[in-house]
Amino acid sequence: MASKILIIVVPEEIGKKIKQIAALQGKSVSALLREQIEKFLGEENKYGEAHERIANIAITNRGKLEHWKRKDLYDV
Repeated sequence: MASKILIIVVPEEIGKKIKQIAALQGKSVSALLREQIEKFLGEENKYGEAHERIANIAITNRGKLEHWKRKDLYDV
């Protein structure tokens, strides 16, 4: 996979904290931030999937008098 170089500017104190956390985990700052961004994007995708499920339930139940049940909105 091709990589893209991103440059971010953070306050000095945040930069120091990130560098310390990366060092404690035996990682580079780039590796630590890359992992966190990937985690964030994965979680964002979950919200999209949940929204899609809710929309499908709404379409399926349109015009019906019964109310949604909480369990119907989540994978159990």
